[in-house]
Amino acid sequence: MRIPRKPLSIFLTGLLLAAQTPPLKAEEKISASEPAASAALVSTRTLSFKQMGAGYPLKMRGDNSLAGVGFGSRGDEVITGLTLRLRYTFSPSMLADLSHVQVLLNDEVVSVLALPKEQGGKPQQLTLPLDPRLLANFNQLKFRLIGHYTNRCEDETHSSLWAEISNTSELQLIVQALPFANDLGYFPEPFFDRRDFSPLKLPFAFAARPSTTALQAAGELASWFGAQAGWRGVRYTAAFNSLPAAQHAVVYATNAQRPDFLAKLPPVSAPTIGIMPHPERPERKLLLILGRDDKDLQLATDALVLGQAGMSGAQVTVRGMKLDAPRQPYDAPNWVRPDRPTKLGELVDNPRDLQTTGQQPAPIRVSFRVPGDLFTWGSRGIPLDLKFRYTGQQQSAGSRLNIGINELFVQSLNLNASGLGSTQTSLRLPVLDNGLLSNIDRILLPPFRVGSRNEMQFQYVFAAEKQGECANNLADGNRAAIDPDSTIDFSAYPHYAALPNLGLFATSGYPFTRMADLSDTAVVLPRQPAQQDIGAFLNVMGNMGQSTGYPALRYRLVDEGGLDSVKNKDLLVIGNARNLGLLKVWRDKLPTTLEGSERKVAEGKGNALSQEPALGLSGGGRVSGQADFSAKGRLGAILGLESPLARGRSVVIVTGSEPDAMGAATGALSDDGKVAQMAGSAVLIRGDNIDSQQLGPVYYVGNLPLWTWVWLFLSAHPLLLAALSALAVLIFSFAILRLFKALAARRLKES
Repeated sequence: MRIPRKPLSIFLTGLLLAAQTPPLKAEEKISASEPAASAALVSTRTLSFKQMGAGYPLKMRGDNSLAGVGFGSRGDEVITGLTLRLRYTFSPSMLADLSHVQVLLNDEVVSVLALPKEQGGKPQQLTLPLDPRLLANFNQLKFRLIGHYTNRCEDETHSSLWAEISNTSELQLIVQALPFANDLGYFPEPFFDRRDFSPLKLPFAFAARPSTTALQAAGELASWFGAQAGWRGVRYTAAFNSLPAAQHAVVYATNAQRPDFLAKLPPVSAPTIGIMPHPERPERKLLLILGRDDKDLQLATDALVLGQAGMSGAQVTVRGMKLDAPRQPYDAPNWVRPDRPTKLGELVDNPRDLQTTGQQPAPIRVSFRVPGDLFTWGSRGIPLDLKFRYTGQQQSAGSRLNIGINELFVQSLNLNASGLGSTQTSLRLPVLDNGLLSNIDRILLPPFRVGSRNEMQFQYVFAAEKQGECANNLADGNRAAIDPDSTIDFSAYPHYAALPNLGLFATSGYPFTRMADLSDTAVVLPRQPAQQDIGAFLNVMGNMGQSTGYPALRYRLVDEGGLDSVKNKDLLVIGNARNLGLLKVWRDKLPTTLEGSERKVAEGKGNALSQEPALGLSGGGRVSGQADFSAKGRLGAILGLESPLARGRSVVIVTGSEPDAMGAATGALSDDGKVAQMAGSAVLIRGDNIDSQQLGPVYYVGNLPLWTWVWLFLSAHPLLLAALSALAVLIFSFAILRLFKALAARRLKES
């Protein structure tokens, strides 16, 4: 699974970070004295194989086949205990006295699983302690199947030789916190460690009443951490004037407005970034964003996001900086290139990810993201220029390269004996479903992570000619690769989408992520946001960074009283229904209304945007009934509509029936299964239940070539198309008749 790259192409002018501030007096240092040592901080962490990148069960086919997962060890912790909770199934046809599965940790055999015949074909569970002394920074847990089905001559690729490891298997880690230096040279560690495959959990602490500018700076930093976390996801919380629990945290404070636990901290004379021990647990650290005023907090955050490579020491001061020019539409680092074909080598972290080995090699997987409004209606397919290599085969017949998308078969290419191959073909690769794809031959995405992250699979299948009953006919060391210069081209497609479609927002942050720096976006909070509102805001911003791979440098944050200054932007409104006044002001325009315990819910077309072809949504969702009632309990909601302030602009509202319900809405946005169920203009979240409806008018964003627009319009009006076709036939027939009459008259005149 691809980890998004850090943002590049940033030009900083005037950013001067002191490697470390001049020596200060003891009483002036950020950390004048560290807390007294206490008992070691020990915790337990559980990682599933799915969290470690195994999107599907680990499959072993044939003798000596290998499968595995990877995980890391944080730099601020030491793993003192390691337990494997394994769930697996194996073939009942294998010989129990000869067959087994080796368990390897960093290429050392640590255990062997027996495969008793009477347990074959039945789900098995096993708890296996592992030696933590074998661990390194990055670790590989592998499984090798040694399988036999007969005592005589065997086919090492026989169909009876198989075993599967469930991706729900888990590793339980007992970790002990280690002392960590107060040195920003290690940043983003310990606040984010790329070796940690679990979701990033990071509290943000503020003064009792944080300003809008301080919150905007925090949202920018939250998006940057989201870009670093990538597929891991983020879990942010907010605290007002209170010390977060014993964990790494971020603190925003000015000389005049700061939490009480920083009351003794000396005032700063410039934008300052610092690191200090947690007052209660010295193993944990606080990242301090300090300033004389709110403007200093924004400047310090910009410097931290863009210039962290120049930091070192316990404290740095920012003398000045200048942002580069704004981003261009659809140029997010995590997305395919909008201006040229995208090389497959650009979609992986290491060229070795495009190689595979073995008698029955594991598939090569390439993940990619596409913009939410990519319009492929009427296209024959997305061009894939594929180049590949492999070891020469004894027998070319039966050897092939199977190409799939999101585990769905697309095409099979025959392999020859030369070991080289290439093809330029148009494959129907599915993209983000914007409701405008109507070709009957398109491949539909499965419900897992619909549209958020697509994955191509390249599965090599090698066949060898059987020379004799007991001959070993398999070539040793089969190797295969996809050339990194292979390309997939999305650059020829226009951008056009029917909105509201909350499926696009949930999977890719669209329409806000159209600009990677969110320069066309304004975030609107209540006049007096609650802690849960701020936590929800930070989580949504983290999701934006996760989608684009770039920090939100240019978005605007306002409260409900500042809408006039941002009326020409796309609006992302976040706040609970008890504090958010816009829910009352826009009551008549919302598909669903929440006002505390008062709720009005309409019944309309479910998942309409993913069902209707072409422009069939122009009439809007029809309401068959409406319920108006009073209820208690938590209800989260995500609502979409065209902005009442500017035509063609979008509004997405993330809300809840009460402050405690805000976590339900943002938590659903981090749950792959729930995200796959989101669509339409209204999404209601009740526990594990997701109800999506398409209600209200539909509007369109983007531009199409005139000829494409004409055909798209006619495809939604078949009667008009038939009438125009008949009229065209009549006109053509009349023209032919006149031509024949003219020719006949000419011949008569000449004769």
